[in-house]
Amino acid sequence: MIIPSQDSTATDPTSSELKAPPETEGELPGEAPPSYYNNTSDQNAIAGASSSSTPLQPTPKSKPTNYLYLFNDNSSIKGEYVIDPGMTIPTSLLPPLIYPLHSTNGSVSADIWLLGARKSPKRTILDLGSENGSVTARVSIILFTGAEPFLLTISAKNGAVNVTLPRSFNGLLLLTTRHGSVSLAGTLSENCTHLSQVDLTRRYFVGDLSMVGDSDWPGDEVRVDAKHGKIRIKYC
Repeated sequence: MIIPSQDSTATDPTSSELKAPPETEGELPGEAPPSYYNNTSDQNAIAGASSSSTPLQPTPKSKPTNYLYLFNDNSSIKGEYVIDPGMTIPTSLLPPLIYPLHSTNGSVSADIWLLGARKSPKRTILDLGSENGSVTARVSIILFTGAEPFLLTISAKNGAVNVTLPRSFNGLLLLTTRHGSVSLAGTLSENCTHLSQVDLTRRYFVGDLSMVGDSDWPGDEVRVDAKHGKIRIKYC
């Protein structure tokens, strides 16, 4: 998962960047996990794991990590991040919690790859934000034992939000904008059920609505708050 940190004066380790360069890519320090992409057959197996209706995706170049925190005050964040929800990071290496991938005066553009969790059935938490820039998030799934649900939260006070979801996404969209538009592009709109619009927030369900019970929804979910920008959601 990608998590927040309260230390706004931290130094710049590979995994927890406070003043990262415009293109930020890395992982938390510590013992490196075994490589998931060590030969051509492994790469082909990953590519073939998707359904026939899903386009083949390139293999990510970064090593997996977890509890990733990146913060830039006056510059953008851009990179590819492979998240393994089952990876254990020593407590001594974890940052305090506040923001995960966050920029104050720059844009955020993240290609996020999620490994199928092997240890925990909990939702993977992804949190991106910018005060004065756009936010672009592309979420892809690498299947080993099945895709675990994720919660993606995006805040962009003065910029547009563009989200690309895997075709395995089955869950809620909560989209809030005060002075912008909402666009559900392509075949995603055909799989959406419009549930409600209360004040500035529109609620949709993507996929099989019969899976929803009376209890709190535990599956995939995207929450976007773009107060002064447009919101666009589409499939990969």
